[in-house]
Amino acid sequence: MTTVITNANVFNGVDNQLQENVSLLIENNVITQIGDVDLSLASEIIDAKGGTVMPGLMDAHVHITMSAPFHELDKMTREEVAIRSAKVAEGMLMRGFTTVRDVAGNTLGLKNCIDNGYATGPRILPSQAAISQTCGHSDYRQNQAQERTGIHEDSPLMKTGAFKVADGRSEVLRAVREQLFMGASQIKMMAGGGASSTFDPLDTIQYTLNEMKAAVEAASDYGTYVAAHIHTADAMRRAAEAGVMSFEHATIMDDDIAKTIKDKGIFVIPSYFTSSLIAERKIPLGNEALYQKTERVGKAMFKSAELIKKYDIQNICFGTDCVGTLDVHKTQSEELQAIETVFDSLTALKMVTSNCGRLFEMSTYKHPYQEGKLGQITEGAYADLLIIEGNPLNGVSCVTNTETQKLIMKDGVVYKNTL
Repeated sequence: MTTVITNANVFNGVDNQLQENVSLLIENNVITQIGDVDLSLASEIIDAKGGTVMPGLMDAHVHITMSAPFHELDKMTREEVAIRSAKVAEGMLMRGFTTVRDVAGNTLGLKNCIDNGYATGPRILPSQAAISQTCGHSDYRQNQAQERTGIHEDSPLMKTGAFKVADGRSEVLRAVREQLFMGASQIKMMAGGGASSTFDPLDTIQYTLNEMKAAVEAASDYGTYVAAHIHTADAMRRAAEAGVMSFEHATIMDDDIAKTIKDKGIFVIPSYFTSSLIAERKIPLGNEALYQKTERVGKAMFKSAELIKKYDIQNICFGTDCVGTLDVHKTQSEELQAIETVFDSLTALKMVTSNCGRLFEMSTYKHPYQEGKLGQITEGAYADLLIIEGNPLNGVSCVTNTETQKLIMKDGVVYKNTL
């Protein structure tokens, strides 16, 4: 299959200006030429009508299997979770998200079904189970009557495979290697207290330096990296020393850790829209203690943005952290507008495209999609792209609006076309 897109302007995912009035040649699932293209090569021609071709959107922090509040997920069978997850994934693709990194969820089967054409959704870079210590952010026992003995979890939510508890260097090594065996592209671990978990205060530092180093060593031996759920500066300092390269949230920064993040090239994945939702108590959490923790996180996130700007931290990526009902997942695109408000249009666009692509490349040979580049419109990149009516550099509303989002293509296949 050879497709030519004509009459297009191109935002390549990096530059602050468009490449105007060009054509793109797509052979099967890869962009092979941008510029003047011989139309006789085409088996299909798509007229962009002066619209902007840009990379498909990317989300570095999703939880596809979490389609309901945790107390409801605790009552669901694995089959229910799987069917609901397929619905969540399809919604992401139809919002223009062509690649996501799932950072706590048993998504390998869904990923394989999408890749093989049995389900519709974005490319998925799975982390499989998020790993934490006992009484950490992945220990989702809902009360102190639930017991954990060996590998047998009393919490139905933990039985879904989204969370894993491991203590001590040897258990951590085994847990990391299990996720790698199950197809993890990268490893997710919990390095500090969580806002949505009951028994770990936000200021706790989770995992000793030796345990955390064990996870980093096991991941790097397989060519990949560790992403850490993390909120406080003290927890970030320990994670940075251990070699963690992706900070999820990085909420309560100080100048010292901001400098370290910059110097070490650590990636930061904040969530400004979700932070505003939880600060305003618009996500159901179940009890007052959790609301108090989330309010603190929501307010601190915007202060950390000032440090990101102060120290010119460039390794920042788009991540939504949507958890809950389908209506919550539908707010995914609104994160882009929140980022534009905190930073600017170009920063928001790079965060949702090329920056995520650079982050995902740290998985090296554990990266499941290696035929082309992701997050860019360049020759040799995957044909994962959108055609937008308008210029996204002038404002991202044309990217998030389904009326101006005219075409969605993933892997050379068109899933929406209203041109």
